[in-house]
Amino acid sequence: MRDFFIRALDVIVGVLVVISTIGVALSGIIVLIAPAGLVPQGQGGFFPALAIWISGGLTVMITGGSLFLGLGIYDNTHRAAKALETLAAKA
Repeated sequence: MRDFFIRALDVIVGVLVVISTIGVALSGIIVLIAPAGLVPQGQGGFFPALAIWISGGLTVMITGGSLFLGLGIYDNTHRAAKALETLAAKA
């Protein structure tokens, strides 16, 4: 049952990273195009959109990378424990 939840968390993290990446891309495009009513007058343009893409992309990479790193550490620890159990059973 524990493995089910770990795999489910892995899928959820992957989906959240994809959704966050799409959100950063779309918000940068909205600021780049700056339709009336969505962005205050004079607040849109290339450089604010570039700032959103860079800062949002870094945030998604750091957050997603940290979560995947934690899941990877769990997986490696789990495999090492199984390997030690197998070695202990042989001895």
